[in-house]
Amino acid sequence: FLPERPPVFDGWQISALLESARETSGDFFDFIPLPDGRLAFAIADVADKGTGAALYMALSRTLLRTYAREYPDDPVRVLTATNQRLLEDARLNMFVTAFYGVLDPVSGVLTYANAGHNPPIWQCPAEQHLLRRTGPVLGAWPDLSWRYAQVELGVGDQLVLYTDGLTDALDPTGGFYG
Repeated sequence: FLPERPPVFDGWQISALLESARETSGDFFDFIPLPDGRLAFAIADVADKGTGAALYMALSRTLLRTYAREYPDDPVRVLTATNQRLLEDARLNMFVTAFYGVLDPVSGVLTYANAGHNPPIWQCPAEQHLLRRTGPVLGAWPDLSWRYAQVELGVGDQLVLYTDGLTDALDPTGGFYG
């Protein structure tokens, strides 16, 4: 289900990597082309491991892609619709954290909503910011709400998105990297 390669935009460098802890995983990322040359992207993590998490991941990815195309200008509606369908269609007692953003590569404006996911790191030449959560996880409760936020990415900026596989990684002695 993962993209074979990242999209290519003039003036932008985009890369992605996923290394599963097991053969199946609930972690995923996706790139979704939108009208007017914009790019939607998501990174998400199902709160479990194994086959059930992989199936929930497939459902979550499909819903995010579907609603991204239906509501290309509104990350909040994408998350709201995804949450509602997860609650209607899944009976696995799982939830998913997700960061969903829409990038305009011409202006550099990133409009996003963060559903309980690890905060991406936005590194500017002079400072670093965390793109904090703008609402709760998906698939846990009905009638939730999210907010959107916007940042303008500039030349030389970096945006790093990750799952808890990075923060939970252990060094050779069995301790956390920190």
